[in-house]
Amino acid sequence: MNTADLELFVRTADIGNITAAAVQLNISPAAASAALKRLEKQLGTELFIRSTRQLRITAEGERFLLHCRQALNSLDDAKASISEMKGEIAGEVRLSVSSDLGRNLILPWLDEVMDNNPKLSFQLSIGDSLADFYMDKVDVALRYGQPEDSTMVAFKLATVDRVICASPDYIAAYGSPNKPEDLLQHNCLLYQLGSKTYNQWELLSKNSDDTISNTDV
Repeated sequence: MNTADLELFVRTADIGNITAAAVQLNISPAAASAALKRLEKQLGTELFIRSTRQLRITAEGERFLLHCRQALNSLDDAKASISEMKGEIAGEVRLSVSSDLGRNLILPWLDEVMDNNPKLSFQLSIGDSLADFYMDKVDVALRYGQPEDSTMVAFKLATVDRVICASPDYIAAYGSPNKPEDLLQHNCLLYQLGSKTYNQWELLSKNSDDTISNTDV
């Protein structure tokens, strides 16, 4: 069996749409449909029930899907082991990053990484919602702060410094704060993720790194 046909079958089963799977694999919908029919002919059974409104995997397709995933994963592992022997980095990394980090830092960095490692590819998901490693099929997620899910294994990559700033028009209209407590009287923009509002800022004193003032804004 053609491994490209197997990969198409897995993508179609995951997405539930032949056209969308074809787009991801950079082939035409007609070629994708022909490949699935070819695979069904080789197996002697229908893998999908097709209608004008939906595509549904059959019981035989579900059973075959499990073995397909295992076979493709084993093949990827074998390719990766050969690449390691050659000193090459190869394979696909599914990466989830926050919106600001993804747009401002990660995208340019990925271009450089892939230029230096032509056999390495990325699936990049940009968004501020927490990544579900199982449902979203994510290998690595980059987020700020401590993960709320205690079952996740997290590593600190860098310290991100933040600054308090205001536009010249705002300062002209409302004045400039002179001490942290003055922020309580100002109109501050807050960050909200899901149902949680981040309304407490930690400010380091200029006189001592050990002195921290917590200000609710």
